[in-house]
Amino acid sequence: MARASSRSQRIVAPSGGGRVGPVAFLQETYSELRKSHWPSREETARLSMVVIVLAIAAGFFLGGLDRIFGELFARVIF
Repeated sequence: MARASSRSQRIVAPSGGGRVGPVAFLQETYSELRKSHWPSREETARLSMVVIVLAIAAGFFLGGLDRIFGELFARVIF
């Protein structure tokens, strides 16, 4: 059975101290954005509605807790 190497891999920084010119940066950025998976319009709309509904539900939940604890503390303290 082969044993995994215990040596860690070294990360080699590019020459120039890791600095990249603005043109190279924009080219790399464009290249990475082309690799990305972009959601369809329908998927974006559906997921946006999920986020909005969950935000409203969380707001009602936290608002209800605030009202309950507010009443509880008002009765205990006063």
